[in-house]
Amino acid sequence: MFTFLHTADWQIGKQFANIEGDAGALLRTRRIETISKIAEQAACLKVDAVLVAGDVFETNQVSGKTILQTFQAMADGFDGKWFLLPGNHDSAESGSVWERIRKNFVNKNIFVLDQPEPFFLNDYGTVILPAPLQRRHDSRDLTNWFDDFACDEKFIRIGFAHGSLDNRLQHRGEAANTISDTRACSAHLDYLALGDWHGTLNIADRTWYAGTPEPDRFKDNDAGNVLHVEVTERGASPKVDKISVGHYQWCQMEQQLFGESDVDGLEQNIRKSYVLDRTLLKLTLSGALSLDSRNYLDKIVEKLTASAFYLEVDDSSLSAEPSAADLDGIDQSGFVGACVGKLLSLTNNEVQAAQAQTARLALQILYSKYKMIEDSAR
Repeated sequence: MFTFLHTADWQIGKQFANIEGDAGALLRTRRIETISKIAEQAACLKVDAVLVAGDVFETNQVSGKTILQTFQAMADGFDGKWFLLPGNHDSAESGSVWERIRKNFVNKNIFVLDQPEPFFLNDYGTVILPAPLQRRHDSRDLTNWFDDFACDEKFIRIGFAHGSLDNRLQHRGEAANTISDTRACSAHLDYLALGDWHGTLNIADRTWYAGTPEPDRFKDNDAGNVLHVEVTERGASPKVDKISVGHYQWCQMEQQLFGESDVDGLEQNIRKSYVLDRTLLKLTLSGALSLDSRNYLDKIVEKLTASAFYLEVDDSSLSAEPSAADLDGIDQSGFVGACVGKLLSLTNNEVQAAQAQTARLALQILYSKYKMIEDSAR
């Protein structure tokens, strides 16, 4: 019998350059904390090992401090065996992070499987067959050798690879190499532990992607998990349980707005649907609002931005449509009145759509600033 946690795509050291402010730094820190959570789960479940199927680190240039923090998080929580597989982000090429680890970060319980050769766990009657990436870009199926490998027929066979499974993924993963979708069958594997796809997915018979344990993108792909796998004996169907370990949610939401009540509904829906201080939300807005309602929306978005861990708003499809009440609320005399008149004429330009959109935005900004000055003067 062999029990283990299957995980992958930690990408420790990921920069999150697209996430503005302090949020990116907090995301980097959280990835280490999630490793601690995986270790705690491994200890609690008393598994025999943890298998990390590639992309342990974001790059081969990851700092020594980050390596040390990662290994401490692993060792402090679980004193069993850890098996690490080089992926496309941390391929086992010359000068790789794995060479530095062997020189400076030796740990008797951490095994780097950077060669395509079997690793026997005789105490568990199990053999692990790794397919490490030894260069970042490799178009070959590195699991081919699994089919020809022979050993004691009673040994449990665990495949360990990183890449895109042929014919099964609608969109390929990041790694250039593909893997046969019949590999588990042709190589007589009891389980094929895969990395590269960042969501949890039972993609073929006895074949799973664990996904990244800490979500890292705006995709609805069931990220944030590890897999608890139990193989009782050679040829038995593996028992696989999904365990949630992720901290942050990466969510997308689309909403049409046509009035102030819709804006109120948007805020209520967001606060009801998400734990905001643990949520990165990509919000896409469309529809049309009066200048006053749009001004109200901006205040709501400001409040939500303060509450959420991270909020990204795309309002490029949300039109500003001045109402009679909006225009009555602006002093139409002098320079302001001239600007309003000019911008209104441009918003009706059906030939130059981009110019009309820019004019609506300018009108909204003018209205917002005018109201701000008016409120401060009271």
